[in-house]
Amino acid sequence: MLTISPRRVLRGAAVLMAALLIAMTTGPAPAVAQRDDPKWYKVQPAYNGQPEFLYEIAERFLGDGDRHAEIFELNKGRVQADGKTVSDPAVIEPGWILVLPDDAEGDGVETGPIPSAPAAPPAANDPAFTAPATSPAAAAPAADKGFPVLLVGLIVLGVLIVTAAVFFLLRRRRSAPSATAAATATSPSRSFDTAAAWTIDRALRVLVTTAATAGRPVPAIYGVSLDESRIVLRLAAPDGDPVEPWEATDNGRNWVAALRDLQALPAAGEVPSPCPRLVTLGTAGGTRELIDLGQSTGVISVGGDNPASRDVVGAWAEELISSPWSDRVQVVTGDVRTRVGGDRLTAVGGIRDALAAAEGEQTDNAYALRGVHRPGDAGALGVLILGSAPGTRDMERVQALVNRPDAAWVVIVLGQTRQDRWRFTAHPDGRLDTGALGITVYTRAEHAPSAR
Repeated sequence: MLTISPRRVLRGAAVLMAALLIAMTTGPAPAVAQRDDPKWYKVQPAYNGQPEFLYEIAERFLGDGDRHAEIFELNKGRVQADGKTVSDPAVIEPGWILVLPDDAEGDGVETGPIPSAPAAPPAANDPAFTAPATSPAAAAPAADKGFPVLLVGLIVLGVLIVTAAVFFLLRRRRSAPSATAAATATSPSRSFDTAAAWTIDRALRVLVTTAATAGRPVPAIYGVSLDESRIVLRLAAPDGDPVEPWEATDNGRNWVAALRDLQALPAAGEVPSPCPRLVTLGTAGGTRELIDLGQSTGVISVGGDNPASRDVVGAWAEELISSPWSDRVQVVTGDVRTRVGGDRLTAVGGIRDALAAAEGEQTDNAYALRGVHRPGDAGALGVLILGSAPGTRDMERVQALVNRPDAAWVVIVLGQTRQDRWRFTAHPDGRLDTGALGITVYTRAEHAPSAR
């Protein structure tokens, strides 16, 4: 049902009255001067194999990802060729035209007239708004001292009466917010965030690069927390002597660094990730929480609400085949639905077929052990996701995979088993309890129908 805010009605009436008063005393507004040679960029479908976003564009063309806010402010409210408007700094789409600051440089930066987009009525308070030109003949009545003030007064009085009536009716019909709105307010989206992924990947590459320069091993990382200003690495074993610019907290259990400090440091392009099976759990208190599935020493179970739990493991599969840090991870799913595919995903219909596919993978030369990183190795790791709990014999095959000495395989099961080491519980409202890990996050599950 369409609802109208009484405050918006009152503000609209105020704007209308102000416009009438201005019309009585002023003429047409002067045109806003615009540059003839602005710099701009057309958003591409991908850059280095990943979708583009403002932070990456700012770093590439301005040398500082933190200047992404400048690009957003230059383009806020701009109508694009597809009819959409730039309104969220985290959302840009291929084909959009972005105006850049004057010092932008690099391949793809254009200088000159900006390609046209469909006209859209500008807001009255938009700084780029230019009042339409008015001919002298049309302007004469507005400037005429004989302007019918009485008529304007009657119009203003009518607006006030209508506003008061609408406000009174809406107060009587006020109702509680819908269940959908309430769920949205309490359950942030867990969709794959390319901007966050890029930030985390670069932070991890900086860590590996600086540790190698210092002749230090990279500590085993079981979790990552990211907010707007800093990143926290949760270590599998305490280490109170971090490399720059990280600082140790909680008796060396966490390493913390400001994102701004990390941007100033070099990051090698081709280095294996210290936590290649990192996936997003969800958000808690505005912080994105991620966990390295490879740090589990046994089966990982996801139970609770079935549609919600299927959404969780499906999203993990998608993240593992999309994340820049998971380029050597092979995902095998049995009876699990995913919305994307790729060379790193093997999806089969049943759990026995999935077990057979995992057992057939040649991963004896896996490049990373649980808690150990060997940059010189070039093998692959695997994540097996089963859509239901295996029977006794199949569970023996699962244990054989999990207990391999090279820790090449992680096994996730929808439902519970007797061999669970990490047990997560998904709830219909979007909550995900992580059991022994001690974190409760929100995911906003989509409840997609299971694939049978």
